[in-house]
Order: sequence, then structure tokens, then C-alpha cells
Amino acid sequence: MGVKKSILALVLISFILNHTAALADYRENANPNTLKIASMTDVQVDHWAKESIDYLVSKNILTGYPDGTFKPNNYISREEAVKVIVLALNKDPKQEQKSKFPDVAEGFWAEEYINVAKDENIITGYPDGSFGLGNNLTRGEMAAILVRAFGLKPTNEQGSLPFPDVAKGYWAYKDILALYQQGVVEGYPDGTYGPENTITRAEFATFVERILNPVKEENPSPNPTEEITAFSFDFEKMLKEGQEQTLALSVTYNDGTTKDVTKDTTFKVENPEVAVIQNGKIKALKEGKTKLTANYKGQIAITSIEVEKEKVEEEKPNPTGPIEVNNRYKLPPVTIKGFTFKHDGWYGDEGNPNPKYVMNGKPVKPDWVDERGFSYGELPEFSETPIKPGRYSFSNNYGEKIYDIAVYGSALGYIKMGLPLTKDEFINAVNRLNETKQPVTIPNKNIVFDFDPIQGEKWVTITVK
Repeated sequence: MGVKKSILALVLISFILNHTAALADYRENANPNTLKIASMTDVQVDHWAKESIDYLVSKNILTGYPDGTFKPNNYISREEAVKVIVLALNKDPKQEQKSKFPDVAEGFWAEEYINVAKDENIITGYPDGSFGLGNNLTRGEMAAILVRAFGLKPTNEQGSLPFPDVAKGYWAYKDILALYQQGVVEGYPDGTYGPENTITRAEFATFVERILNPVKEENPSPNPTEEITAFSFDFEKMLKEGQEQTLALSVTYNDGTTKDVTKDTTFKVENPEVAVIQNGKIKALKEGKTKLTANYKGQIAITSIEVEKEKVEEEKPNPTGPIEVNNRYKLPPVTIKGFTFKHDGWYGDEGNPNPKYVMNGKPVKPDWVDERGFSYGELPEFSETPIKPGRYSFSNNYGEKIYDIAVYGSALGYIKMGLPLTKDEFINAVNRLNETKQPVTIPNKNIVFDFDPIQGEKWVTITVK
């Protein structure tokens, strides 16, 4: 599962996804059923989501813009996603009903679909009673809506997610777990899920298609007389924790010829706690063994994957003095409040009369690096004294390239001061605030994230009660 941030998407749709005033007016008055087209001119043959989009178009459940384009990279709004799901479920809109949300005007093009979704408990709206019209759908919201709509459940409720940015306390954790275990969603190449990231039309189409079409419709072989005599998994199957291998499968036919069939094969890992599939690669997570199943046009091949612990030479205590180390010695990672610091080498500790470590007879101390690549000569100290009640603020670089780093730095700073949150709780709250534009309250901790009353969205305030 998979770019420093790419992914997946879904089904039935006659949606229009442009947020200019002109198109907004068009969307309210256009009849979606008149926009059906035979193909999407801007979805190229090699587009990663073409198979999903084509499947939905072939079923007459996916449409695009009047000019024949699909605009796969446009974000999908909440109302557009709701209409797709309602159509996918074959639910008939009840035209006599009045709008169930104050921000959805009577006669709005998606009003009837939103009402159905409300009646079916597919959507609940925001805490202030609004629907959030025009807001782009996040990956967390998408998970909750799809799970409710299609009645999906985790295959193992005791299982866990491999994504470090989705804490077990996250409001949509179980929904994401269900989609992950059902093989609907994957993560980004860096191993994260991005629960507060908005999703595109192509991604949404892929997610829905995976639910509606779990077993891909196979294309007939160009030569029905070809007989496969052997499968070959062409990659290393003995992995170290954290190691990745690009998936590759080839077949041998009865005439002795071979063919790479990786792109036409669906791979599945039996135990996702040991390894997962991300963007065409298998990533080792935890020591253990698991089966890898490959499905090529209905023919199954199975191999075993074994994951070993990364062997690290640990320091050897010297009871008579400092510990003698060299560049091969690695200290284990240290995780504090959700922040992980990895040992990144040794540097001089001259002048220390009582060094803990020495290298070639000279005092040294460990260098540490965090998830963002920042180095630390000493591990940060986190206060055990709760931060005092009051209002705290920091610059909100929302929409800037440095946004992730800025929020990460603010989270580290305030949590070190004693703010009783983990890294994920802090970052998810800020992302949620920027997406919903509504205050975010951390349950049971009397902490509220909101925009600064004077600076507006340029600054975020943290109110500790």
C-alpha cells in the first residue's frame, strides 16, 4: 500500500468539481444525467486509475464534465461523493423531502442525495448541525462514509494499522482499519495514511471500484491455447524489518516462453502485521512469516515471505569504565509522546570527564535524528509537569510547502512544555481544524484548537482549560 503522497479512488458519478463561482452556479442547475460520456479524454492509457475509471464508465455509473474530461486530479467535495454512493447503492432520492441541513438550500442539485444519505445514516454532518457543503472530502471522512454505506467491517478487530499517523484514538480508526483489512485502501510510500488529506476524483473512484468489483473482471487471453506451466516470483522473499522489495511475477508457457505479468496480477498478503503491499512493493514490518498470494487471470500462485529482525550490534557494557563503541554500534530508537528519535552516529564529547561512551579512546556521545530529519545532540527533554491553563498560539502555514514541518515543530515544542497530547493527536487536530474550519476539542483533556480571533486562519490557538 501507496509516493510521497499518492493513491486511490471510486465509482458512480455525475459530478462536477470546479469551485469557481461560474461552475458553482452550473452545478446547481445542470442535470447530471445529461453529462454521461463514452470515455474520459484526459485519462490517458497509462494513468494509474484508468482501470477503475473505465470499469465504472463501462457500467454507466461514472460520468464527467460536458467537454468530455474527467479531471482526475481535482478534489472531490462531500456532496459529490454522497451522490456517487447513493447511486451505487441504488437508493431512490425522495424528491418531496425538504433539506435536512441548514447549509443545503432547497433545490440544490445534490439536496435529494444528501437527504437519502442522512436517512440511511451514511452521513451525520458536523457538530454544528451543518453538512459542510463544498468542503473537500478527507481520507478519514471517506473511510467512515464508505464503511457505513457498504456495511464493511474489519476482518480482525484486534488487528492494528501499520500507519504511524493514525493513532488508535483517532475518530475514524476502526473505519480505516476495516478498509485496510478489506484491501480497499493502502498507505503512501512513506508508510503514512494521511487521514486528514483531501482525496481526488481518481482516488475516490478507485476506492469505490475496489468495493464494487473486488474480483477484477479478467480480460481473455489473446491466445486461449496458451498453457501456463510455471510461476516465478522474481524478487527477494527473505526480508529485514523495514525493507522493501518491488513485486514481480513472471509466467512460463508450455512452449517455453516467459512473460512478465506483474501489472496484470493482484497480490495479497495473508498477515498484514508481518508485511504490507504499498505501490507495487512489499514492505516488511515485523518479524515473522506470511503467505503472499498472486492472482493472475484467475490462476493462483503462492509463496512464503519471511521477515527477520534488523540485526544491530549493541553496546557492550564495560563495568570498569566507559563503553567502548565503534561506528557499527547502534542504540535502539527512542519514542517519546509519539516522537521517534533514531541513533544517527557518534560525535566528539571532548571535555567530558566522565563519558559514557568512548571510541578509539576518545569520549563520544550519540547523535539523534527525528522523523523530519532534524539532528539532536541530546534527546529532547519532555516536561512531566502539565502545561498551565491558558491560551497558546503558533503560526499556521496552511497551504504552504513547509506546513508539515511547521506543525510538527509546534507539536514538539508545546508537548515538550507539558501539553498532554501525543504527536498524532496534535497534528490531527490542526489538520482537522484547517479542513472543517470548526473548533476541534480533544476529548477528556479540556484542550481546544481554534483559529486566532484576531489573526484568523493565519494563526492557531490552543486553549488549555
